[in-house]
Amino acid sequence: MKTFVLSAFILGLVFMGFEGNAQAFGVRTGFQAAYTNNNGNQIGGSLDHFYLGLFKNRRLGAGKFLTLNTGLEYMQNGHKTNDSNFRRMTYLSIPVGLRAKIGPVFAQGGVNGNLKLSEKYQVNGADALNDSNKTNTFDLPLHIGLGLKVFVFEIEVRYHQGFMDVNNGNKNSYLQIGAAIEF
Repeated sequence: MKTFVLSAFILGLVFMGFEGNAQAFGVRTGFQAAYTNNNGNQIGGSLDHFYLGLFKNRRLGAGKFLTLNTGLEYMQNGHKTNDSNFRRMTYLSIPVGLRAKIGPVFAQGGVNGNLKLSEKYQVNGADALNDSNKTNTFDLPLHIGLGLKVFVFEIEVRYHQGFMDVNNGNKNSYLQIGAAIEF
């Protein structure tokens, strides 16, 4: 597992293209409320957690209006009814998107490649995870968001909606509210 995480981290760094003349590299973190939906119906309640990631913005064209936003992020998805009934999947996410900026305000949209690192499923306090009910290893949600950038600081909100069946018709969705700093 450690080899997989290290390999994914190195792949993410290569994917983000950390070279000496990088245009904008940063760290983002914040609160995340994750949900699981099946045929439009929410399963249980939200699974609240944090997210933490690295990102890079690369300008497209001559102006500052449009940038390619890539990154590597740690987060959790799933749902929770109470402490004895929940499903939690830990993911390493690779977001790729476009960001349009006018003044200090930006809008963004894109897709995330989420690789499952671990999963825990409890029903009435007992481990209920088995081979027939495991969540798929890969998820591909789309995201949209808005943000505000002042100097090197950002405040942002992103909504992610999964369109892939990750487990018996279940789809992940999550809302992130956080802050970032660019170097």
